[in-house]
Amino acid sequence: MFIALPCELPGETMYKLFRNLILVLSVNLLTFTASASNLQSLAEVEHAAYVFTLAQAQARFNNPEITLTPLDKRLRLQNCGGGLEAFTNRDLTSAGNVTVGVRCHQPVSWTVYLPLQIKVMQPMVVIARPVSANHVLTEQDLRIEQRDIGNLRQGYMASIAAVVGQQVKYSLGLGTVIQANHLRPLNVVRRGESIVLVASAGTMEVRMQGTAMADAGVGDRVRVRNLSSDRVVEGIVDSPGVVRVTM
Repeated sequence: MFIALPCELPGETMYKLFRNLILVLSVNLLTFTASASNLQSLAEVEHAAYVFTLAQAQARFNNPEITLTPLDKRLRLQNCGGGLEAFTNRDLTSAGNVTVGVRCHQPVSWTVYLPLQIKVMQPMVVIARPVSANHVLTEQDLRIEQRDIGNLRQGYMASIAAVVGQQVKYSLGLGTVIQANHLRPLNVVRRGESIVLVASAGTMEVRMQGTAMADAGVGDRVRVRNLSSDRVVEGIVDSPGVVRVTM
């Protein structure tokens, strides 16, 4: 603030004007100080949200990392005399983005919401070199890397042994995290291929020759033409070249 004073005023008048100006500035400064003391520290609000989220995450994950988006520094909240309470409207059972509320009950009731991120690093199987659609995965195609599980809504594979021998549905680039929906079991029965059709009835078992009418993997249902009767039956692939039906 700038105030211009006429230089030609008598000395005593100038003195009174300066004295009054200092008084006004002092009162304004005291008023500002008193007002600031009634404001809630935003750092304390953020800390309450952080501690609450960390405790929730630690109860479910090992070594979670919490990232908090700070409140807008222009926010003005009445100082909370009854203590800050952090809460969430849902269980923090998964990593990723979450929202946590912090509220005050007295002397003035208010609530703010803060966005946070729960980051959890876990070892998982990723593609070590690009593979094309229908490729059967080998150990050389895969490696283990630490990745954030919060970015993986479809899950991940933790063991290379569980992935080797499976077929990818489509092309996958370097570093892609392997998820269950990327894979299908290797087809062990091929369309038009001669297979053994095993029919079970109680303790009896009959084996016949058949022809597969579609590609299928172990555990898949597949239609087979019985070469003895020329009938088409449906069975479950039991092992490479073997389809089992129940009579």
